[in-house]
Amino acid sequence: MIHIFKQILGCVLILISLNSCGLFGIHFHVHNPRIAGKYSKFTKEKAYLGELNSLRKSFDVTFYGLDIYLNPDKKELDGWVEIKATLLNQIDTLLLDLDQPLKIDEIRLDSRDGRILNYSRKYRSVYVKLPSAMVTGTNISVHVKYHGKPLIARKPPWAGGLVWKKDKQKNHWCGVACESEGASLWFPCKDHTSDEPDSAKMRFTISDTSLMVVSNGNLKSIETNSNSKSFNWKVNYPINLYNITFYLGNYQKIEDTYTGINSKVLIINHYVLKPNVLIATKHFKRVKNHLRVYEELYGEYCWYNDGFKLVESPYKGMEHQSAIAYGNGYKNDLNGLDDYIMLHETGHEWFGNAISVSDLADVWLQEGITTYGEYLYLEREQNEFVAKSLLLFYRLTIKNKRPVVGPINRRYFNYKDGDVYVKGAWTLHTLRNQIKNDSVFFMVMRTFFEENKLKTTDSKTFIATVNRVTGKDYTWLFDQYLYQRKAPFIQYEVVDGKTLYYRWVAVKSSFNQLSVTFKLPEAIVQTRIIPSVQVQKIEFPEGTNLSKHLSFDDSESLFGVKKNKRLSKVYLKELKKSN
Repeated sequence: MIHIFKQILGCVLILISLNSCGLFGIHFHVHNPRIAGKYSKFTKEKAYLGELNSLRKSFDVTFYGLDIYLNPDKKELDGWVEIKATLLNQIDTLLLDLDQPLKIDEIRLDSRDGRILNYSRKYRSVYVKLPSAMVTGTNISVHVKYHGKPLIARKPPWAGGLVWKKDKQKNHWCGVACESEGASLWFPCKDHTSDEPDSAKMRFTISDTSLMVVSNGNLKSIETNSNSKSFNWKVNYPINLYNITFYLGNYQKIEDTYTGINSKVLIINHYVLKPNVLIATKHFKRVKNHLRVYEELYGEYCWYNDGFKLVESPYKGMEHQSAIAYGNGYKNDLNGLDDYIMLHETGHEWFGNAISVSDLADVWLQEGITTYGEYLYLEREQNEFVAKSLLLFYRLTIKNKRPVVGPINRRYFNYKDGDVYVKGAWTLHTLRNQIKNDSVFFMVMRTFFEENKLKTTDSKTFIATVNRVTGKDYTWLFDQYLYQRKAPFIQYEVVDGKTLYYRWVAVKSSFNQLSVTFKLPEAIVQTRIIPSVQVQKIEFPEGTNLSKHLSFDDSESLFGVKKNKRLSKVYLKELKKSN
């Protein structure tokens, strides 16, 4: 999912570039707000939706089949949804989810004309009463008929829902984005990120036969009647539910192919509004470069049988699996060569789609890794200076008001707090520079991807992979950057121009292994130190003058720097205590 601060990226990159060249005395610093940010009060509905309770744990959804009629004139939809599942425990009640404005007409077992099932509703929860207690391993199929007006997005894709618009030619142009809010905003499902179906089919019917509906995967058939048109799409892989989507519009297909790192041919079928075919045909060529770099970094693209497409959308962008929403106006706004939305959302095909988090509390694994992927892309395709300028801009926006890992069991994702993007990216950058071996760092990333693709995962699994592949325990690093809100700070004092006192503050006591580089005033000698929470000191030769222009290199790791005029006295007190 995109983040809102990208709109000011270009201007800030210019400032950073000028500052890096020493033309202006502009200095931007890491900060720790005195008052921590509070989490919004979780409603009972949000609590019910996010909780992985015993009923949700009792079944595994294997398939969704959507058959939906879209009515953009009334901003309504209605239809049937089939849900196939395998029971993991003996249960007599199936817990599904559907937003309250949507009305359930009936629920049936096995087929649309099968036995009618009783149900009750509480908030978004739908408790479906099965005919009897069914034993573990039973495969069931439940069909839900429903209709209504889904929530309209206030600020898509960040504050999501359905988007009903018209293009410049006054044709209907519609879509959906619901990462934070959940897919049960528009269709009945088991709306928990830990459970992905193995496959899905989507059938969308519209009355305006001049338009078309695009969805995930492959278009299997189009059925045209005198007063309606139906589009049948199929996804052949697991898919997280907020990725299941549709786009209704006056679309034309642009055909292309991409040959991957393993010589496989990927079918590309972009869909754009008809007036934009020429500009899109040229602009979208660049996405093949993005696919190639991400395959080289992490591993093979996972959806070769489903193809790849960018679909022009009535909102900025979203990583919908194999059907990425694109609404950035065909601008190369990242570096003059690349479109930020194309680059970022394509990266989500690896982290976010192929690997999804089991709880949005760990969404940094999707957003932080994808954001760092932008840096890695620029590092490879342009140079380290351009890439580092982007990363330094991201550091400006780190808030440090809340931990990166959020509350569990609450479907928590606050788009206004970008630390899951930028601090997540800086956590990876810090890790990379502590490992000090790129072949090992990229082995970590490829191993994590290979072992967890087509599955859901969490932060603990990523940390365990880091420790196993590197052969070193980096838990202390993640404990600080992911689970504590404050960034580390080095306090230092220079005495007589040649004695340096220093220590970490705002850190856990285990945070005593991060190595930091600083430069002497002559800018020739670099010294690498490993501070701890106790004050340490270094004596330099006579004639050294540390008092002028002592600089800590904070381009490799995330930390702040503060002077402390009393640190030498603290050192003496600590020394006295230890003796």
